[in-house]
Amino acid sequence: MPSVNLHTHSSFSDGTLAPCDVLKRAQAAGVEFFSITDHDTVDNWKSSEYSLSDYKLKIVRGTEISTSFHDNLHMLGFGIDIEDENFLSKLTEYKNRRIKRVEKVVEILKDLGMDISLEELSIKDNFSYGRPHIADCLIKKHIVRNRKEAFQKYLGYEKPAYVPSTGPSIEESIKIIKDAGGYAVLAHPGAVKNLINLEEFKEMGLDGIEAFYPTHSGSAIRYFIEEAKKLSLFITAGSDYHGPGSGRDSLTGFDIEESLMGKLRERFL
Repeated sequence: MPSVNLHTHSSFSDGTLAPCDVLKRAQAAGVEFFSITDHDTVDNWKSSEYSLSDYKLKIVRGTEISTSFHDNLHMLGFGIDIEDENFLSKLTEYKNRRIKRVEKVVEILKDLGMDISLEELSIKDNFSYGRPHIADCLIKKHIVRNRKEAFQKYLGYEKPAYVPSTGPSIEESIKIIKDAGGYAVLAHPGAVKNLINLEEFKEMGLDGIEAFYPTHSGSAIRYFIEEAKKLSLFITAGSDYHGPGSGRDSLTGFDIEESLMGKLRERFL
């Protein structure tokens, strides 16, 4: 069975490594089917610093869209047309919303007495910013030890500096992926298992489920595979790798039957 990892992040969103370094690590780890899915951006796929032909990987271009439904309800988009103007316009809108959310969080932290400013985050136009970047700033200032502590103390749900997600609705996130010729896949469903309605998402156009994920137990994986079969959805696998120092630094793949990926297999380069 091939090794699959279709959920990773680079420094174009909240990962700590450049795309070329993520690709190198995936290849070294023996991953066969691979994707980088940066949050609300596809600019990582347009970087002139590397060429996909340099890697012996079966690659599908991807992204991850954070919805307003819940902090952990994200939609992965695979095989999208990364030059689609409407899609790119929507991603720009979502990135701008992210910056406004970051601005609000920074203001709250300042009100809490922390010496932090938006300028310290060095926000760039083609990068997608979020709470992990604020966490990294707090780490540099020795206010917290790692990203996990930053979220547990300040940035997570119901914590002092929490600001709700400003992403699109579930339906909109699925629609823009499919309008750009891609497949929409529910990311880490175990994190929102008690909140989701897969039949309703299927009616919206959902194509697949990320059944294989580091925090999913064996029984959870089996459950999501069965649900996918009932609804004629395909299956994907991902580690949600964010790079060294992120707290999510494992870039191993999942050995799954290639047939589970269904029609998605047609989109690999």
